[in-house]
Amino acid sequence: MFGNLTCGATVTQLRAGKPTILSLYTRYRTKGFKFFLVYSRETHPGEYVPQTTSMDGRRRNALRLREEEKVNFPILLDSIDNRVRNLYHGWSNGIFVVNKDGLLVFKSAWTYGPEMAQLLKDLCAWKKAEARNELVRFCYSERIVGLLRDKKISSSVHRRAGPQAARDFTQLLKEEGKRG
Repeated sequence: MFGNLTCGATVTQLRAGKPTILSLYTRYRTKGFKFFLVYSRETHPGEYVPQTTSMDGRRRNALRLREEEKVNFPILLDSIDNRVRNLYHGWSNGIFVVNKDGLLVFKSAWTYGPEMAQLLKDLCAWKKAEARNELVRFCYSERIVGLLRDKKISSSVHRRAGPQAARDFTQLLKEEGKRG
């Protein structure tokens, strides 16, 4: 998954998704699944968490995310020019799942705990069926999911970044004609 310290969606799915990404990792790591968070550009930088201009700054923010949000899986640092995010056409909180054979089996613009839980369950069933030499058909699926913002977490993330981040997000909501 992609994420950063100032992304409310990242923090929501780490902290309060139902289930959380942290709990999914705890449940599925024993089944051979590996999770990584690619730390990329700050989504809503502010005075307290500015946009980083060096790898040292990005590393400090990633360590802070690990500590404050109790991230229990590896955090990888994207380059300052966000090369990995750009290669994957990643969004602030996008997720890509690659199986052991290197096949991209899932991608989404936003990480969403319930969707990830179903995917991981399906991948385990796929693995069991293949172990029994059963036919497994590949299919393509696409859907639109309306994800609601957790206002409390989003506000706390913007406060952590600084007053400018909160003002910028309020302006974004206003420009989009949204309450929030």
